[in-house]
Amino acid sequence: TRRLCPVLRCPFDDYPHGFTELAKQAPPGPWMYTGGLENHPDVVAAISKTRPLWGNGPDNLLNVRDPFRLFASFTAYGINCPLVCPIAGPGPDDRQWLAKRFSSGGGRGISEFEYCPVRQSPGDYLQEYIAGDPSSALFLSMPWRVYFLGLAKQLIGTPWLHARPFEYAGNVGPISPTDGERDSLQYLGFVVTQCALKFGYFGIDMIRRGGRLMPIEVNPRYPASVEVYELASGTASLRWHVDCARCINAGPDTPWIEPTGFSTDRVVGKAIYYAAKPIPFPASGPWDESLAHCTDVWRLPEFADIPEPGTPVEPGQPVFTLFAGAATEAECIHQLRAKAAACDRLFGVPTPEGEP
Repeated sequence: TRRLCPVLRCPFDDYPHGFTELAKQAPPGPWMYTGGLENHPDVVAAISKTRPLWGNGPDNLLNVRDPFRLFASFTAYGINCPLVCPIAGPGPDDRQWLAKRFSSGGGRGISEFEYCPVRQSPGDYLQEYIAGDPSSALFLSMPWRVYFLGLAKQLIGTPWLHARPFEYAGNVGPISPTDGERDSLQYLGFVVTQCALKFGYFGIDMIRRGGRLMPIEVNPRYPASVEVYELASGTASLRWHVDCARCINAGPDTPWIEPTGFSTDRVVGKAIYYAAKPIPFPASGPWDESLAHCTDVWRLPEFADIPEPGTPVEPGQPVFTLFAGAATEAECIHQLRAKAAACDRLFGVPTPEGEP
């Protein structure tokens, strides 16, 4: 990104409130947020005082980021989803539970819950654990309807990427839902817009299990999976999000492009490679070609999110993102695994076993 355009970087110690001051230094214009800021509605509100927000405002965030409100909304509309309860809720029962944080993202801060009457488990609330295939769906909310745009596999806690248990490690997609799943996905999107989200892109994380979809979490903004769909189909889809802003601000007679989803016969995968040991990032490596061609935005890169040479990467931190394209989901994952194993050899760490 820094090679393509001017950027302003928020120091880690200033996150997230440092964005409020950085926004004052940026050129005039609208703004939108990505992962993480939905957990800080005060920052969203502060920046939106001086810039038009292309996204869902702070008043709409609580209904989807509060797990108890979201559970109540889903169940009120007849949608099966994992149970939630306070951390000091039920005693021992037959369910498996996960301890989660209210303000977290990317699967961080999630742990298996073991009931102990004399010890408080880390976490803020409990969510029932549901076994199955982790997936994410992409939606677009326009003022008059909601569009289901695509479904992708999620890589969660992936051992061959050195991800922690439950940690987000990428997407592979698009994948084709069954007719029944497509109907369920359209209904899920409708329910979310009725409860809260009225503007642009949003994502729903879910578990696919035996033909059923169990929603886990709602991401009320531009999700990390969008680039997978765009690179697979060659579609610059952010124009749909922009059209939503134009229609809301200028009225329903404003010309707009009907979102059609992503038409493609190939699959693209992104995989976040995490550090298994301290790494002073090298000055050169197999990512050099991706940097050399970064201005060709429709060329599928081998690597992305590449650190500056010499940047210290600590264990558990993301090193960079790997990309692969193939005709099938299985072949795409095979390519990603091969690239991750090559990175293990480069950095001198053993390659873990285990499925994504």
